[in-house]
Parts: sequence; C-alpha cells; structure tokens
Amino acid sequence: MHSGIGPADQLQQYEVPVVHDVPAIGQGLRDHCFVPMVNTRTETSTDRKAFYGDKAAMEAAQKQWEEDGTGPWAKFACELGIGWFKLTEQLTSSPEFKALPADEQKYLLQETVPHYEILTHFPVHWVIPDFPNEALNYSCLLVFLFNAQTRGEVTLQSSDPDCPLSFNPKFLAHPFDRRLAIEALRDSFRVAKHDSYTKDNVAELAMPKGESDEDLLEYWRQNISSSWHMTGTVKMGRTGDADAVVDPDFKLTGIENLRVADMSVVPVLVNAHVQAVAYVTGAICAEKLVKEYSLS
Repeated sequence: MHSGIGPADQLQQYEVPVVHDVPAIGQGLRDHCFVPMVNTRTETSTDRKAFYGDKAAMEAAQKQWEEDGTGPWAKFACELGIGWFKLTEQLTSSPEFKALPADEQKYLLQETVPHYEILTHFPVHWVIPDFPNEALNYSCLLVFLFNAQTRGEVTLQSSDPDCPLSFNPKFLAHPFDRRLAIEALRDSFRVAKHDSYTKDNVAELAMPKGESDEDLLEYWRQNISSSWHMTGTVKMGRTGDADAVVDPDFKLTGIENLRVADMSVVPVLVNAHVQAVAYVTGAICAEKLVKEYSLS
C-alpha cells in the first residue's frame, strides 16, 4: 500500500499519492488461530529442561545442526505430532452451522475436510514472555481451528514505509467460529485429559478453568494467537470478480508488469500448515514466467 496501490480512502488518509485505487487490497484476510494447553511434567517424563535450560548445550547443538542437520535440534525443533479431527456430530446440530450457506455446510461435511488440529511438542516457551526456567519441563498441546468463517483486514497505519501495516484477523467474530472454538477445545480434552497423558502432569500452566461453553470461549479470548498463516489479501480471481486483485497469471489488474506471488494471492486457506502452499505458489508463478518469456 505504501507504493500507492490500494484503497484510495486509506492512501488519502495518510497522504500517500494514489497510483491505483484497488479497494480489495487488504480485505479478505484469513488465518489459522490457536490456543495452547501447557502443563509441567515429572522430571523423568521429558528432557526439555536439560536442553532448553543449558545455553551451552543449545549453542553446541546449533553448530551440529548447521554442519550436518543432526543432533538435539533435530529433535527439539523438528519433532512434532499432528492430528486432524472432525466435529461433525457436534457442529451439525448447532444453530451456528445451520445458519451457514448450503455450499459451506456441504464442504464442511466432506470426509476429508478437518475441523481442527492438535499439535504436540510445540516449544511454547519461545513465544511466552518471561517463561520461568523452572517450568521448562513442560508439555504443550496446541489446538488450531480450521475453516473459520471470519474475514479480517490489513490496513495502513502511517505513510512511513518502515511502519508496519495493521493486521486484524478479527478472530472469533463469526458465530460459527465461536461454536467451532468451543467444540474443538472440548473435544481435544480426549487427549489433554486422558489418563495416559495426565499421569505425568505436575501443575497446570495454561488450561481452561472449566468445560462450560463460557469457560472455553473465555479461554480462547484470553489466549488466542495467530499461526502466521495469513492469506487472501491480494486475492487471485477471474477478471471482473469484485474481490480479485490479481489474475490467474499473478498479474495485478490495472498495472502493467507487476505480479504478486506470495501467500496474499492464495484465494483459500488450506486445512494444513501453509509452507508447502507458499512454495507451490512461487513455483507456479515461476513456471508461467518461464513460459511467457521463453526462458527455458
């Protein structure tokens, strides 16, 4: 937007010269949100503290990782457990689901479409300020929501290009998203509160205080985080689509010799982590450029 391409009203508000008025830029932001559940564990059930609590060990492991991709960081930074789950019974009986458009309901009921994800072994102490060293022997489960209906936005805050844009995903703004959040967290207790998991717990660091709808939704509101999977704010679409900014060849409509090839052009938010999607997006654009300019 600082280049002068974007919604004219925002550009004019911050006295950025309008090069091309594109109201759809910055709209349609989608992202995966998550909450953590964290418990400290018995000393013999995890070796996190021995590693993360030893700066010299981490530095030595870093050197080993840089040399050959092996060692402790191959475990602590790379080993994750991921599971995808459906909530068909819980959601289909809810008024929030029934209020969705028929095509969205049909999509959500497809066998291969998950409704939430549990991720294990996440190093949550990296993202919690002032995480206590004595609690490094912890276990963390993350609960991610998929197929949320809310659309957020990205807007200007200043004419200074060094000033970041404002990202507002508007998490849980849609009634269905709130129902999904409640049911996903409640369903995840099949893991988080199973005897085989809780037997090694010592103390709760981050857990809902109860299992009522109110308690679960409040836990989301107090602990929700972005997963940095943001997509859709420079959306690809057919020529003439009101919310399309780039065409299927990644060309920005109305500006010559300008293409966009990052996650902002992806018109859907996939039910997965998006790194592979980013790779594929760049590769497809590169293939189009090679073909168009006979570069092969």
